[in-house]
Amino acid sequence: MMASRCIIALAVVSMVLFGRPCDGETAYGESHMYSYSKDAEDGTLSAHVENWATLVQNYIVHLTSEGLQSHYTQHFFDTANYTLQEKNGNETVKRVKALLGDYFVRKERAARKIVEKVVDLYDSFMNSTNDNFTFTKLSQLNESVYRDSDISDTLPKDITFNSYFKQPVSYSSSIVKISDSVNRADSGVIKSTYFTSGLEEVFKENHEEDNLLRWQYFGSVEGLVRLYPGREWDTNFVGFYNDYDPRVRPWYIAATSGPKDVVIILDCSYSMKGEKFKIATEVVKTVLDTLTKQDYVNIICARASHWDGEGKWYYYRTEVQSCKNDTLVPATTAHRKDLYSKTINLVPGGTSELKHGFQKAFQLLGGRSRTGCQALIILVTDGKDTDGEHVRCGPGYYTRSGFVPGPICKYQWEKVWDEVAMDNSKASPRARIFSYLTKDDGEEFPGKLACDHRGNMRKLQNGEDLISQMDDYFKFLSNNSLNTDGLWTAPYLDSWGLGLMVTIAIPAISQVTGSVIGVVGIDATLDEIENLIVNEQWGSVYAFLIDNEAQTIFHPLLKPSKALVDDPIFINIAKLEQPEGKPESFSIVEKDMRQGMSGFLYIPDAIRGIPKGDFADGVKTLQQPATYYYTSLNQSVYSFAFNLADTDRSFRRLEEPPDRDRYNTSYFNLLIEYNSSLARTDLPGVFEDIEVYYDVPKYPHLRVSYKFSSIRFAPKCYCNPNDFLFDDDLATKTVRAHKFYNGNDPDVGCNHPDGVFEQNTRADVLITSQIEPIWRNRTSPLLRDVKWTYIGCRSGVFRTYPGHRSRRPYDPTKRPWFHKVIVNPDKTTISTAYMDAAGVGKIISLSQAVFEGMENKTRESCEKLTGKLPGGCECQTNKDCISGKCYKSEAKGYTKNTRCASERVEAVTSLDILYNDFHKNVYSIMRDDDMPYSCGDYYNCPNGEPGCQTRCYLFDNFAMLITDPIFLNISDLDTGKYNRVPLGKKEGEIMHDLIYRHSFFQRKEQIDFQGSCSVSPGAPRVSLDGIPKTPEDLDDFYRNRGPIPSFSNSGGCIQDVVGYQANTSALGIK
Repeated sequence: MMASRCIIALAVVSMVLFGRPCDGETAYGESHMYSYSKDAEDGTLSAHVENWATLVQNYIVHLTSEGLQSHYTQHFFDTANYTLQEKNGNETVKRVKALLGDYFVRKERAARKIVEKVVDLYDSFMNSTNDNFTFTKLSQLNESVYRDSDISDTLPKDITFNSYFKQPVSYSSSIVKISDSVNRADSGVIKSTYFTSGLEEVFKENHEEDNLLRWQYFGSVEGLVRLYPGREWDTNFVGFYNDYDPRVRPWYIAATSGPKDVVIILDCSYSMKGEKFKIATEVVKTVLDTLTKQDYVNIICARASHWDGEGKWYYYRTEVQSCKNDTLVPATTAHRKDLYSKTINLVPGGTSELKHGFQKAFQLLGGRSRTGCQALIILVTDGKDTDGEHVRCGPGYYTRSGFVPGPICKYQWEKVWDEVAMDNSKASPRARIFSYLTKDDGEEFPGKLACDHRGNMRKLQNGEDLISQMDDYFKFLSNNSLNTDGLWTAPYLDSWGLGLMVTIAIPAISQVTGSVIGVVGIDATLDEIENLIVNEQWGSVYAFLIDNEAQTIFHPLLKPSKALVDDPIFINIAKLEQPEGKPESFSIVEKDMRQGMSGFLYIPDAIRGIPKGDFADGVKTLQQPATYYYTSLNQSVYSFAFNLADTDRSFRRLEEPPDRDRYNTSYFNLLIEYNSSLARTDLPGVFEDIEVYYDVPKYPHLRVSYKFSSIRFAPKCYCNPNDFLFDDDLATKTVRAHKFYNGNDPDVGCNHPDGVFEQNTRADVLITSQIEPIWRNRTSPLLRDVKWTYIGCRSGVFRTYPGHRSRRPYDPTKRPWFHKVIVNPDKTTISTAYMDAAGVGKIISLSQAVFEGMENKTRESCEKLTGKLPGGCECQTNKDCISGKCYKSEAKGYTKNTRCASERVEAVTSLDILYNDFHKNVYSIMRDDDMPYSCGDYYNCPNGEPGCQTRCYLFDNFAMLITDPIFLNISDLDTGKYNRVPLGKKEGEIMHDLIYRHSFFQRKEQIDFQGSCSVSPGAPRVSLDGIPKTPEDLDDFYRNRGPIPSFSNSGGCIQDVVGYQANTSALGIK
């Protein structure tokens, strides 16, 4: 057993090293030779630690210098030509409003066409066909009317994979999906299936008019949905088709019921045991399933204590089931899951006590947390006023003849009626009570409550198809909020596999009966909306999208929609733009946006945040003057805004070099597509020239070119990112990109009707092409372990060597290594170990900034400035500059004096090295044969027992481990065991001392409103033969996946995130 140990750790970006030998001495050191150490008689360890810090830093500096050759890249950007563009925020807002406004308008127009057709088909059927309708079985309907998504023989024969829908679909036919809880022999189901077949024509017309429409569908009140394009339904883990009831989906509920406050009172007394309480829990599930985030809810379990027939006391009390027992809670998925989980764990017991239950219900409905629109109380009871011989209302007593039990409890319903009448008379709004009697005949009590309070009572014999059995409740909701305006829903997770989306949902109302026929829906995915917004950003400008409740739908500080799981929690925009209530003037922007107004507001103390890398690393907050330009989107509940800093009004962009002939040919990253028949015709000889290798030892299962680098355009480089993302014609995409990179056709940009690529992206391709031969001709033995070398430009252009494929949605500007450099542009940053996006294994990334070519400022203009100097001013050291970088530019017209780099980072250049190789090189440095306590050494402990060992760690300034000997033996696929592992998790005592004894780290807390919680550890992603998924595998995942879904144990949640930041003042860094 190990009695003691020595610990040595090296912290990077700041390059701080500390060690603790077994005798208790503590030593700190770093490459700049400042130290923070405890006095000790023996300074040997301290000297060794300081020396190791210097050597490790030298290794990292040498590796990045030899590998990145970033001084060359900086030279290329310095000598490039730039053009100054004046940006007009109002014009940008108008352009995006037209683009996004039209996007929403087209979808609403298509939905209204379907609604009109539904009403026409239904009313015509009711007027002419209904009396003569003879079909009694679905199987009697022909295929043109009835194609069932659960019956493979009835599905369209032309179902093929479609990348836009990420699954096989058929544009030739719609399908019908009928809920498992619905009787398929029900005449209403058969009739709805029959008349909705007439929607086929309008579905196809809408698709012809707008081929970017997503799902089109109609959900009927009977519990079936007709969906276009047609698809086979997804299955569960055992291969059975999943259930789907449109009546409990967010889009249906939002269109048929307005915001409401709901309290469910469960009679939890002893008489409810057995089947009756099972029905009660099904009622709870049905009501909860038909609530949305706009509603508020809570559940009360009503009962009281009693004695039994032997005089034994049983304690019970009426309890509110939510964790918040004094208020209603928003009906988010998390709260609904929590309430249902607690309900099914309830065990009936106690005597009836509904008076107290109603008192609590009215307290909840009168609280601050509510919509204030509709107040509803749902009572579930058996109506009995006694709970049987077992439940007594007295302790009993003894006589000469033996024990006499207390009296059987008999409840006085009159007290409840009087209490409810008094409480409801004071309520605003008055509550409406719906009573549901479970099996028994005790109708008097619940029936009077419902009748006296404008509700209804139903008797439930079982828990099946409760939506139909409780149609009085659901019809009231739809009739009470009856309108044909429709609405855009809050974001929710699509059941049909397209991720987070919003839906335009419009109820179809019969002109004959005046009742709701069902709801029409057309979807818009959040990633589509994000792509349209991101395309209009430049420099440090950013955009965000909110709804009329100020919920943030899109913001650069939030996770992209593709990274979210079920139950996304969208937060108020003020938490992002107005942290801690500052600046106060942002409240004007929020108010105007919520009211659908347009305008702009200059805020001199605007707050903007820049991600430091991973979300847990936090945000770097800047305060600088900025103008918010904002507007609403036509016919939707959404508004968007741009934050335009003063520094971005005049924006310098790279120009294409005039002497194009001296620049190297660039190649699109889909190397294998150069072997396509199209590429061989249009680009003869190119495939042979690039020399593609497959599955070589260094790059297993990948296609690479050692001869050339490759170029990847992020989605935002395209005029229509959505076209790019869902275009499966890879050969055409490759040929078009190659001709654009290397051609002489004018770079017309996206303002031209024929434009495909954003203007000036080709300039980044040409400028970065100059680094390729330098990377290719590197000979340093230090680089034999480097896997990839690459540069990611702010525009989204990504060049990597050796050339290889990247994933379709890959955007370098969203990667943690890019963000880390943006907030530390003057430093070489190093990542924690992570799984390579191309699948070669766990790697470490080292990155450096490439600055925009500096402006040539005169000495006179710079001398007038106070404080740190902007880019272009002459400087002596890095500390003189705002950018933190002072160097000699080789651009024409510059003196030989050193000048400050521009504040704007134009690109980030990085290299990846396999973790095991990096670890081996670092730990070989921290070995000293003359020192008895080198890393990994075992020796006798101070008490003379064997087994003590020196453990060494390299960690970053967020206290995340970069190296740990244990990482060597962890599978590359188990990313959770080596990516972002806190030092405190391994060495809690040491971390405690660093925080509280030495103030080395400062604790940082934040809330992740879009967290992901798991009930068990996640599993690594592998393909069927056990290898990591390559970019090609991942891009083709939806095409090649089998019918059985992958297991998911994650759900959306709010998480408290605790992190740490190195305290540079404690280290002596200024």
